[in-house]
Amino acid sequence: MRVAPIEPGDIVEVDKKGRRFLALVLGFEGDSVRIEPVCKGVSWRTASARELVRHWKKAARRRYQRDPDQHESQLDLGLEDDGAA
Repeated sequence: MRVAPIEPGDIVEVDKKGRRFLALVLGFEGDSVRIEPVCKGVSWRTASARELVRHWKKAARRRYQRDPDQHESQLDLGLEDDGAA
């Protein structure tokens, strides 16, 4: 796999000696990628480009509206409060 599009913070699937695991990318050391495995039973901390199987990009959080109360009118159910109970 090409290492160029991979950035710190991304998630990768690594195949080391037949064992596959997910890892968080921390950075780069020469030709290898510094990783932090998500699984507790894995002790590898680096992976080569050949050992990377899949890559998930860390996406920015989408913001649909600036103010959470901007569309407060959508919450109105059309119920009138007469004060009589």
